[in-house]
Amino acid sequence: MEAMQEQEILQAFLKLMEENSRKEQAQDLTLLLSYLRDMEHQLDAVVNELHTVKQELAEQKAGLNPDGRREVSARVEQLEGSAHHLFEKIEELRSRIVTCAANALENVKQAGTVALDRAVSAMGLGKALAAIQRSASQSMADTKRHIEGIETIGHELRSVGGHLKNIGRTMTGKETQRVDGGKEGAIQAGILAPLRAAYRIHAKMNNTALAAIGAVERLEQAAAKAQEKRVEKKPSIRKNLEEKKAEAAARPAPDKEKRPQEAAL
Repeated sequence: MEAMQEQEILQAFLKLMEENSRKEQAQDLTLLLSYLRDMEHQLDAVVNELHTVKQELAEQKAGLNPDGRREVSARVEQLEGSAHHLFEKIEELRSRIVTCAANALENVKQAGTVALDRAVSAMGLGKALAAIQRSASQSMADTKRHIEGIETIGHELRSVGGHLKNIGRTMTGKETQRVDGGKEGAIQAGILAPLRAAYRIHAKMNNTALAAIGAVERLEQAAAKAQEKRVEKKPSIRKNLEEKKAEAAARPAPDKEKRPQEAAL
């Protein structure tokens, strides 16, 4: 389905909700769709930061030996895979929303407004967003862990470099310097800076997902209440049958002895 067609379906569904006393629900669904777009943009930004790191590694600007480059590259590939997985989850949710909205537009003429509430329930928004939020939180934790690992690699490289310099100073009779790993050099910062930016973006995305969950809770609760009210107003067929049986049992039985006499008259 093309993006333009999806947008037309969503707009028609939202308009139908507003026209049928569901303005607040329409606002919450609009807000949710906005949150999904925000998360996609945030993931785009994360992927761009990871591409910057990969470019640094490809151009061998990182000052790492082959083993170090391979290790950092593997960490970046994992983070990139997680980002693409999140993209897929968001796209799956958007697609489900569009499909349920399209079904409601087809069914509303026959089923009435119940089709709108059923569509919201069928979207499975709460579970899907909870899964997205967990993935965003996990990606944030993974990014932090990889940053710390790369910081350790850089520290070790600087320490080794410092020890080698001290060997040279010792051989020339110069005083050695204390080796503690020092501060991050510009080369290591070329990798760590974009990763730290990716971590901050993941943190924002996690907050966006939490906000989306809040909007969805209101939306799903409103749909559930509407369906409950509908059930209360419409008595069940079984209840009607039971009431009719009770009425029949309460009626007095006809007097069989009087019937022949009445016929004779």
